[in-house]
Amino acid sequence: MVSEERRVRILAVAKRLGYRPNLMARAIQTGRSHIIGVSVPPIGDFGSRMVCGIHEVLVVSDHLPLLHWRTPDPSADPERIRSAELAVVNALLDYRVDGVILFPADDWVLDLHFRELHRRGVPLVTVDRQLQQVAADFVGTDDRYGARLAAEHLLALGHRQVAQLAGAMSYGTYADRSDAFEETIRSAGGTCVTLEKPALSELAGTIFQTNRLLDSRPRPSAVFLAHDHLASGVFAAAAARGLQIPRDLSVIGFADLAHAALLHPPLTTVRQDTEAIGRRAADLVLRRCLGQEIGEPVRLRLVPELIVRASTASISQGRE
Repeated sequence: MVSEERRVRILAVAKRLGYRPNLMARAIQTGRSHIIGVSVPPIGDFGSRMVCGIHEVLVVSDHLPLLHWRTPDPSADPERIRSAELAVVNALLDYRVDGVILFPADDWVLDLHFRELHRRGVPLVTVDRQLQQVAADFVGTDDRYGARLAAEHLLALGHRQVAQLAGAMSYGTYADRSDAFEETIRSAGGTCVTLEKPALSELAGTIFQTNRLLDSRPRPSAVFLAHDHLASGVFAAAAARGLQIPRDLSVIGFADLAHAALLHPPLTTVRQDTEAIGRRAADLVLRRCLGQEIGEPVRLRLVPELIVRASTASISQGRE
């Protein structure tokens, strides 16, 4: 055993010589690299805030986040998307990461898709999208609760003939929002027309489907959007018809991205705390890496918040 006096002298000499420990050698000795693979595209406000939350927790815990993601291409063949995601995961494993935090490309991949993670005993935590057939931890938003908040807000304003522009229903996230919104409206005696955004460019697809919604008879007095990105297209389609928001059409989104408050009028929306999702995911993967007993896969859904702005108004102030 090294005496305290000798330890202090050794550290002083090391500091004077500018010695830095060989972390790769430490990883070989301990079997832990202290690197966490993060496959979350930091694109746009949503992803960047989530990555910030992940980074905040990992660096404080003396872990290095290794960021690597597939290039988003929603128009690509599903098999190509899954293959690209798997290539990302395998690349992270090549760097001997201790755990992986993943924004999944496909909710419905089989457990076999991540067999190499399982074989190596590398913990997997998914964010925003829960893998339906994979034994992995998950941190996201209570999408059903958020959609109910949106529906109840419109109902409280007197809206009964409403519509929603849903995201791709193949994703559980969007399916949950759509189902909960429609159920809440119908249970209150209202009607709801639901359309899914087609696989066109986001703006063109949004305008196309918004026009279809506005052609419904009777025309809906309010529309719920699966995410805030759709708002610009809806606003443009309404303006082209001479409709004013919210006088002629109330609009409510989901996410509370940075641009939502900058629209004219500012967008009422359901706020997701994506930084908190990132923090909780990082905390969870670290607990798994340390072997803490937390049992079966964790399914953690954070409660969203309704943010009321000027894009929604009482039906009494509108056309009816």
